[in-house]
Amino acid sequence: MARRLCRLSRLFPLASAAPKLPHLPVAVNPSPAPAPALPSSYSASPSPALPRLFSSSAGGSSMVVVGSADSFASILSKVQDEKRPAVFYYTAVWCGPCRAIAPFISKLSDRYPSIPVYKVDIDMQGVGSKLGELKVYSVPTFHFYHKGEKTSEVVGADTKKLEAAMESLHKGPDIVSLL
Repeated sequence: MARRLCRLSRLFPLASAAPKLPHLPVAVNPSPAPAPALPSSYSASPSPALPRLFSSSAGGSSMVVVGSADSFASILSKVQDEKRPAVFYYTAVWCGPCRAIAPFISKLSDRYPSIPVYKVDIDMQGVGSKLGELKVYSVPTFHFYHKGEKTSEVVGADTKKLEAAMESLHKGPDIVSLL
């Protein structure tokens, strides 16, 4: 089974490899159609729940969606300081393999509720520099932490490797690295 992943070339571009494109003129429609009216139930004000620092889905799931760069830094340092098991799931909305693996990750999260899975959107403002430090160059990427240290990493949407890494993290101290 081939590994499915998305490279993060737009976060770490190679300046010499980027071709210069000529500026193309943009056609302007002289008489655009009027915008459709919004339904009366539409509200322009943001939801009172936004912005959330992090949120957890309902039920027995241990999936936590990290909502800001500050909360990401806080959660990462907490996992390292308290030496608890955790999984960091680096993803992006535009990544097809990330969307394909999401239901499987949700099921793993339900199966192992004692191990929190932190879902981090790599396009979140302020996270880019930390991704370089953590060596996250592709999505989806999964980092498995035990006793405050990264013990294994799975790059790509490989369900067998993910299940094996989660099982070994669940079993405890004798974790075999899957690097």
